[in-house]
Amino acid sequence: MDVRPADLREPDPEVVEALADGEAGGQGGELKADEAAAREQRRQRRYLMHALLRSPTFMTGLIIVLFWVFMALFSTSFTQSPTAQDAFASLQAPSVAHWFGTDDLGRDVFARTMAGARTVLIIAPLATALALLWGGIIGLVSGFYRGLTDEIIMRLVDVLLALPIIITSILILSLLGKGLSIIIITIGALFTPVISRTVRSAVIGEREREYVMAARLRGERSVFVMAREILPNIKEPIIVEGTVRLGYAVFTAATLSFLGFGLAPPSPDWGLTISTQRVFLQIAPWSSLFAAAALASLVVGVNLITDGLGRVFSK
Repeated sequence: MDVRPADLREPDPEVVEALADGEAGGQGGELKADEAAAREQRRQRRYLMHALLRSPTFMTGLIIVLFWVFMALFSTSFTQSPTAQDAFASLQAPSVAHWFGTDDLGRDVFARTMAGARTVLIIAPLATALALLWGGIIGLVSGFYRGLTDEIIMRLVDVLLALPIIITSILILSLLGKGLSIIIITIGALFTPVISRTVRSAVIGEREREYVMAARLRGERSVFVMAREILPNIKEPIIVEGTVRLGYAVFTAATLSFLGFGLAPPSPDWGLTISTQRVFLQIAPWSSLFAAAALASLVVGVNLITDGLGRVFSK
């Protein structure tokens, strides 16, 4: 398989020499060329990792996201129960006993804010993964085959892109129910068209390159060419698009919960908390503002990761 090195640095001269030897040295040369290509791939991955670790933007976003992942997994082990009620401690201001205060039912806002990350960090990544899978397949097929196949698929994608995401999600959830799996599938399906367009554009830019033409001349099947030749060389735009959609998925999941199409009370879900506590905004703003700030910080963290990835990949 001829893998085109990422345009992050100039290729190693030893690798170039090995590849040249492979073209002229028969089967033994081909093995040497494959080994050289594998070494170049590993070198590029190491360079990419070092570049990301040196990016303040990427690292800041990663720290924010990892903080919320940690809280989603372990916060209940060192905070109060997010569903425990105390009628005698309702709407108390932040204090030593309740760092973020309490809500109208006397529940600890700090515990609910930390635990509220769990729902959105289940829905958003899974929905994004589904969208990447479906959109990747559609974009690969459309961009590779072009012609009538591409025309039909892209017209259907245009129709889906014209649908408002939130309104369409509400209609689907009203019809199918509000289960967690339904929400994940709905968000994933609605993000599929935009991802398919991104993948299609990347495939079109690759399909006429020499390594693709060589695979076709060798008689490789179309599925093999798409999956083993083209896909590895368009992973950068797919990764960036995936992180962009992840941020939108977080916001979409919270919006649906705010509108009553997410999990039911007493879930500490951020969107649900903002919805149920907004009526106390004037007398106890802490009961909803901390959840709103947590949601905003997670979206900002994902966006910083996206920005950092984009800057490194563009070098």
